[in-house]
Amino acid sequence: MNHAQHAHHFSNHVPATRSLNRIAFDATLHCLTGCAIGEVLGMMIGTGLGWSNGATIALAVTLAFISGYAFTAVPLLRSGMPLRATARVALAADTASMR
Repeated sequence: MNHAQHAHHFSNHVPATRSLNRIAFDATLHCLTGCAIGEVLGMMIGTGLGWSNGATIALAVTLAFISGYAFTAVPLLRSGMPLRATARVALAADTASMR
């Protein structure tokens, strides 16, 4: 596949103004930030409510996943990627990176 064909293949997803590497970096940074916020928030809520360790950890992990996926979607949506494609990419990339 030559450069013109490759550029056309991605033209519906990523505008030429931002590189794919930059978008991936931003999405990864957002994912890490979202996970950290969700985890800390979950620990604060669980501890504040006097929940058991297991329940607090379950809440923290759940909020980490939710906020990580949400924060990852932001730069992808800003890049012009459609919502459906953004959801697939965020779920696939973040789930694989959390293993």
